[in-house]
Amino acid sequence: MRRPYIATANIPETLWRKPDKLKSDTSQGTLRLPSILAQVYREVLEDLGLLPAALNSAPNDDGPQGGCSPRETREHFSRNYGGSCARMQLLALDPTDAFHTTRDIFVQLFSGGSLHLLDLPCGAGAASATLLCLAAELRQQKQLPRCPLRVTILGGDLSKPALQIQRRVYRKLIPRLREYGIMAKAEARTWDIGDAEQTTAFVTEWARLRPSGATSGVLAANFSGFLGDKVKECRDQLRELLRHAGIQQANFYWVEPCTHQALTKLFPGLIKHVYPEVPRMTSHFGAAPRRAECRVAHPIQMDGVFTTRTAAMHLAPKGHAA
Repeated sequence: MRRPYIATANIPETLWRKPDKLKSDTSQGTLRLPSILAQVYREVLEDLGLLPAALNSAPNDDGPQGGCSPRETREHFSRNYGGSCARMQLLALDPTDAFHTTRDIFVQLFSGGSLHLLDLPCGAGAASATLLCLAAELRQQKQLPRCPLRVTILGGDLSKPALQIQRRVYRKLIPRLREYGIMAKAEARTWDIGDAEQTTAFVTEWARLRPSGATSGVLAANFSGFLGDKVKECRDQLRELLRHAGIQQANFYWVEPCTHQALTKLFPGLIKHVYPEVPRMTSHFGAAPRRAECRVAHPIQMDGVFTTRTAAMHLAPKGHAA
């Protein structure tokens, strides 16, 4: 087996604090979110008047995974946004060596060139923003080359309040990313997975917006709270998403918290009703999601630490080596 592009031992301390064996640290280690992401998160919390709530909330990776009302959206952003970011970083960086394929794919996608992402449901932008900030931090730490990288993102979500926050996050994030050679452009649309015509229009637009020669990727994150009981009902739309991913030669990551809803309803529903009908896409994780967990240093609380638990599937067009 060849060596990974970034060895686990070389993951920077700014992103992953390894266990201190001299102090009898029995943990696997502690994940740290990229500093740019933490800065932007704090600034947006201040803009929205949510910083006191975020500083005084018990840090966690549980609870609501978004919502459509302004109250639900604000509650999630102040209390759970860091957990959403940590789940994506745990998958992409894979410091516990649980997922095996994802760190190399991340390096391939974010080292340079042109990348076109579909982010759904994008919510306040946790998944795509985390990957961009992770790439910036790895460039700063000389673990990724500073070759020019152009990233276009199309996000979709049912929650208009969440989309408003996502746009605010990216307005602050995009100028900072340029300092690391990352030119990002993000667009977001209101989108309902239960609406077949809307889904067709959404994925068609994603294909239309793809720059010539760009590599494609799909992020499906934190969908289980809404979709867990509706996989069969929405199976045609989900199959269409996967078919378009195959046509675009895209890696497709499905990332969820390790909740009962995700592990006993969403993933089994996808495996039974969706994946078999899209033979062009194949799972690199076998017939079940892979799981990992670790401690996370809270992005804004001085001494806050919580545990994040990630369950994920990695699909890609047949013939794509992982």
